[in-house]
Amino acid sequence: MSPIGGESRVIAQITIGKLFVAIVLIFATWLLLKWIARFFKRLETHNPRLRFLANQMQPPIRIFLWFSALLLVVDILAPSRDAFLAVLGSAALAIGLGLQDLIKNLVGGLVIVADVPFQTGDRVRIGHAYGEVVHIGLRSTKLLTPDGKIAAIPNSEILTQQTFNANRSVPEAMVATDVNVPRGLDPNLVLSIGREVAISCPYTHLGRPVSVDLEDNDPGHNAVKLSIEAYVYDHRYESAMRTDILRRACREFKPYSTLSASDHQTSTSQALRPHDVGAPGAS
Repeated sequence: MSPIGGESRVIAQITIGKLFVAIVLIFATWLLLKWIARFFKRLETHNPRLRFLANQMQPPIRIFLWFSALLLVVDILAPSRDAFLAVLGSAALAIGLGLQDLIKNLVGGLVIVADVPFQTGDRVRIGHAYGEVVHIGLRSTKLLTPDGKIAAIPNSEILTQQTFNANRSVPEAMVATDVNVPRGLDPNLVLSIGREVAISCPYTHLGRPVSVDLEDNDPGHNAVKLSIEAYVYDHRYESAMRTDILRRACREFKPYSTLSASDHQTSTSQALRPHDVGAPGAS
């Protein structure tokens, strides 16, 4: 059987009724997925603890329903096995060349669902994109960035890039904040203030460890870096927690910063006295 003859037989046996049933089936699948998404959204609203479980279940359900619908559509439209295989053989090369990127993305979506490097609701970094995973689809994965933008990343690219997951399907995530403090302060005092700032922050998850460290990478600079690492109880408040820690740290270290600047001015003025620099009249 020639490919042209097979195509003619398939087209001749596709009736208006079959097309109508296929369109209704696809539309019904779309409506069902919309209803499932609203159901999980209401479930998450009534019980926030189920947010990650609901987000974890949606991608495989969505992919399963779409593939099932497509298989049913093919079964409805295919008049016979021989004719369908003939058309499939003649069209396979064209589909493979024209839709190879789409096929890569579809395979990538299946790998993401099976391997689970991240789930909907996780805060991840993929390449240069960073944000919360809001959608895992057949073609792409969408992130909500901290500035409110949606970044759509093709699934095929995710398979070839490093992926960093900040919270791994749990609400809390580590937040690292760097604060510059005046040089010359008692290190124990600086570490104590840093820990107090982290613990007093309303966004801190007190059930997880708090870490404070001092770094002095530039001895010529008049400040050292205080690194405060603590867990936020919900990663959606990461920016708010970092801002609050910075605000509290600046307020706590401000008196010491003023004192340090005053001491620096005093030592400078003493160093420039006339008898020290050989001014006229000096003995």
